[in-house]
Amino acid sequence: MQNCIHCKVRIKGEHIVCPLCAGILEDKGNPKEDVYPHIPTIYQEFNMFIRILILVSIIGVVASIAVNMIFTKESFWSLLVAAGVMSMWISLFFIIRNRNNIAKTILWQVGIISVLSVIWDRSMGWYNWSIDYVIPTVCVLAMIVMAVGAKILKIGVRDLIIYLLIDAIFGFIPAIFILFGWVNVLFPSVICVAVSIISLSALILFEGDNMKTELNKRMHI
Repeated sequence: MQNCIHCKVRIKGEHIVCPLCAGILEDKGNPKEDVYPHIPTIYQEFNMFIRILILVSIIGVVASIAVNMIFTKESFWSLLVAAGVMSMWISLFFIIRNRNNIAKTILWQVGIISVLSVIWDRSMGWYNWSIDYVIPTVCVLAMIVMAVGAKILKIGVRDLIIYLLIDAIFGFIPAIFILFGWVNVLFPSVICVAVSIISLSALILFEGDNMKTELNKRMHI
């Protein structure tokens, strides 16, 4: 056991500081005596998963830069890809740190970025890049962040139902752009709608029974 000279208590386990006064413990402890179980952090528990995501992000950014330099030197769209990936990781970081109201946080982020991009686009003379590229891309990144966040944070069925609705909203917005002919470049909106349909299908196929049970309990059916 370790002794704290300030608190005059004996402490089981192997600690650097006293859990009561945070004073430095000079004696060496025995880890086998520790009465508290080791609880890994999210980053420790999903270390390999996060590393794989980082590697995929790096590959995506490097590949986009290479394709941009080889085939389309006249534009710098790869910088938008890099900025999007960076924004995704920043958003995921804040979501993991603030686990409460994840859906609300994502909706606010998407809403603010979309509104600011439209205002910026209009102030430049309206080149339509906010609707063609930014809003569909932000919606796709938000759906990816929600999927990764759900995996890491192990969210409950009630939150999955909210995610289902948000995925539907993110797919509905670009679909409206396409139907009304507001887009000049079609593929970002089409990709966004496709990702939304895939996300909705995955949620319904793998969590549909659990969500149905939760809805039955909530509605007293």
